Amino acid sequence: MFQLLIVDDEPSVVDTLAHTFPWPELGIEEVLCAYSGRQALELVKRHVIDIVITDIRMPGMDGIQLIEQIRKFSTSTQIVILTGYEEFGYAKRALQLDAADYLLKPVSDESLTETIRKLTRKLTVQGEEAALHQRAAQLLREHQPALKSELLAKLLEGGSCGDAESLPLIDIPFASGEQVTLVLVRLEGQFAQYNRRDRLLIEYSIVNMAEETFGSFYQLWTCRDRHDYIVLTLCPKEISEDGDDDALLPRLCSQLQSHVARFLHGDVSIVVGNPVAFPAGLAAGYQSVVKTMRRRIGKDVGLLMTVNDIIENQSVPILKTLHEPPSLLHLFEAGRWEEVGSKLGAVFDELDQVWNDSPELLAELYHAVAFACYHYAHTNGETLSQLFDRIGETDGMPEHAKLLSVNRMREWTFRLCLKLSQENTEDIRSSRASVINQVKDYIHTHLADNVSLYALSDQVNLHPVYLSKIFKLETGEGIKEYSHRLRMEKAVHLIKNSDLKIYEITKEVGYLNTPYLIKVFKKEFGVTPQEYRDRHIAFQADK
Repeated sequence: MFQLLIVDDEPSVVDTLAHTFPWPELGIEEVLCAYSGRQALELVKRHVIDIVITDIRMPGMDGIQLIEQIRKFSTSTQIVILTGYEEFGYAKRALQLDAADYLLKPVSDESLTETIRKLTRKLTVQGEEAALHQRAAQLLREHQPALKSELLAKLLEGGSCGDAESLPLIDIPFASGEQVTLVLVRLEGQFAQYNRRDRLLIEYSIVNMAEETFGSFYQLWTCRDRHDYIVLTLCPKEISEDGDDDALLPRLCSQLQSHVARFLHGDVSIVVGNPVAFPAGLAAGYQSVVKTMRRRIGKDVGLLMTVNDIIENQSVPILKTLHEPPSLLHLFEAGRWEEVGSKLGAVFDELDQVWNDSPELLAELYHAVAFACYHYAHTNGETLSQLFDRIGETDGMPEHAKLLSVNRMREWTFRLCLKLSQENTEDIRSSRASVINQVKDYIHTHLADNVSLYALSDQVNLHPVYLSKIFKLETGEGIKEYSHRLRMEKAVHLIKNSDLKIYEITKEVGYLNTPYLIKVFKKEFGVTPQEYRDRHIAFQADK
């Protein structure tokens, strides 16, 4: 809500504007009045004024001089000037001083209402943008380490780093195409017995030791992966011409093991990968060090190993697109059905182009989809059979042996996802209909009270912007228009069927003052409330 100042040397103009307009409905919390430029300037200095409506020709300090003074200490105040046709030169000067708009006298209610609405919208957007920028900067500073860690974990799983221009915002230490080496650190021995909190403290200590150990020679970027390994991504600060880098890194890793044993009294095994290009080679390099940890170290403790340079033949194919983030399970859970379709499309493209009708890969895809369906059903509080009954899949989950061709698998998965998407859309509509009915009931029962958007949003526990959008989307009219229509209908009913005075009817339909009711009623029906009542009485008498 905003504060507005009305300035004119004619008190009747100021008082009429101040007391006959529905300012709260326009987003104005407080209206201040000034009857001279100097009085207005004093109010602007003492209060936070968002909007100033000022006449130009005033004795003493005129409107132009007032605007010049305001602009010396406030560039955000929105200024609307009142002018006559012969004063257009003044209006031009005011606009040069960054006045927001000018209105020609006599000012119509519609013009003033439209102008104030435009300015409150502008101020709201500016305030939200400034607050959002400040909050975003603060959050970025607070969460930069976590953001960096999450991004590296995403890259290791084959994800994209997004917009390259945004990377400096979170202080990524590498440039695209640079050679980096992945080092995998696994906590072992007594560390495995620690609870989650103590383990996080140990990981934090090990990362600090790594930064001290490697920091003189390498740029360092770290994260914890899904296996709870610590991943160090290293890029040499200087490239050695005599090949000492190959021996330096294992030696530093051995030092890190010694520091962990000495100061933290535990063991770690370490795998040093081969250099890869950043970021394109991260996923393959990561799979290589994880595979080495699994196949060469296994359950042994306190070992240090480098990745074997010999590339083993891949006898069993890997369906890469299926396992790239985000997973089908997460997409199902979030209801992101368009992305589900895109991911499945990429998976089937890979099957068509590379692997044909591989039974292994089709079975893997089948179980991934089935797992996602089970999880989706259970998070909705129902069994898979209940979910399938609701969407019309009455035969349940088919046996995967019946789907061992790409075409059959494609037909089943896309049909299933289409039905799930349609069911989700219908569920959203049903939920929205319930909210709309609650809002309408509240407006009906509180028409004489506060039926503002914020009061309504509190009743249904939804954000005001979201509530406003879904109400308009589902009903075809805004909340304000709906409330206005109900007020006019109730006003007509009371005029026809009660002996209440017009000022009493004003209170019954929730308006702040009688002149405003008269104005909006006449705009709606072409006559004032009293004229409407007189005509109705005359019509009844003629029957």
